[in-house]
Parts: sequence; C-alpha cells; structure tokens
Amino acid sequence: MMRGRIGRDPGAIELRQKILRMTGKSVLPAIAAAMAVCVSGCFYPPTFQAPPEAKTSAVVPLPYDLAWTAVHRVIRANGYNIQAEDPNHGIIEVLGHPFSLQDADCGMLKSVVGSYAAVPQSDSTSVYNFHVQPVTNETTRVAIDATFDSPLNVPLHPTRDEKCVSRGAQESSLLRQILAEARITRPPTYRSAGKSSGSSELPGTPAMGNPTLLGPEILKKPGS
Repeated sequence: MMRGRIGRDPGAIELRQKILRMTGKSVLPAIAAAMAVCVSGCFYPPTFQAPPEAKTSAVVPLPYDLAWTAVHRVIRANGYNIQAEDPNHGIIEVLGHPFSLQDADCGMLKSVVGSYAAVPQSDSTSVYNFHVQPVTNETTRVAIDATFDSPLNVPLHPTRDEKCVSRGAQESSLLRQILAEARITRPPTYRSAGKSSGSSELPGTPAMGNPTLLGPEILKKPGS
C-alpha cells in the first residue's frame, strides 16, 4: 500500500520526470558526438590472428654455419638492410621494404561512405627478425618474426602510426627462398698447403711457357 501511494504521488512523478529530462540532456549530446565521430571516420584495429608456425618457421637441412650463410644470401638477394646481428645467439634483424594488404592486416576504417580496409601507405615499414638455431649437427631451424607499421589516414583525424598484423605471406616466401638456397649451399673446399701440382720442376722454377726475366743459363738444371 505504501509503494502504491508513493508511485501515484504527484511529487514522485515530477521527480522522476526531472531525472529523465536531466539524463536525456546529458546522454543525447554524447550520443550525437559519437555518431558525428563515426560519420567523419572510425578506426577498428586488426582482427587477423598471428600466422601459424608453419608459415614462419622451417627446418633447413644444413649445419648451423652454412644455414647462417644461406640466410645472409637471401637477405642480400632481397635488398634488405641488416640493422643488427648476433651469430652467438643466431639473431639477425633486418629492415625490409614497404608492404601491402597481402602482407598484413591494418584494420578497418568506417566513414559515411561505408567500411573498408585500411591500406598501408608508401612509407610503411617492415622489420624481420631471423632466428637461426641448430637442431642437430646437420639441421638448423630458421624462424622469422615480422613487424609491420604504417601511417593511417583516418578521415578528419590526424595521421597516426598503426601496427599491422602479419598474414605470414612474406615470412613464408623468405623461408622458401632459404630452403632453395640451402640446396645449393656447400661447405668451402680448401687446397692443402704444399700439395704437389704434378710438375717435375724444382720448387720456385717458373712453369713452362710462363713469362720470366731469368736467363736460360740460370734456368739450367744442375749438372746439365
């Protein structure tokens, strides 16, 4: 009975109406501002998951030192710049080239015209960290971590740098190149010092037919 009387009390009704009017006045501007921001441009971070290990890691059929050489050859072939390296721990950090949407997910942009993928800019950057670790005496694991960054132009907002999520395309391509290089990488061959060339000439005697400043009398063998 008490609740019914309060519910029908004119003062209580007026109080509730005032609260509703005050709440509405405070909420509506916020809603309007949020709508205006999304009309001008909203950014949604990348939702793409990190690539699986199958795209970023492979076992190379080479011992550690030759695998290290193969990785360096692929880095040079791609025109990457080595920023730092530590052969004792098997780490090489290189600066790559600008990337594309096929390489990384940079999120979504939403404006009055609709939603669309954020496109990496021409001054985007890619950094690759190669991890080279021996598995056995004859095999080595090479893993690649890629970091992609690009300025994003959100409509009516200042340009800002955003981290993009790798799709694993570049890492997979680099691993294929390293495996191809491993097939043609061989250990260096060394000629033993003092190994005979099969010539019967005395040591220090110029080979037959080679130009010489020594006269024939000097080149005569002892006892001739």
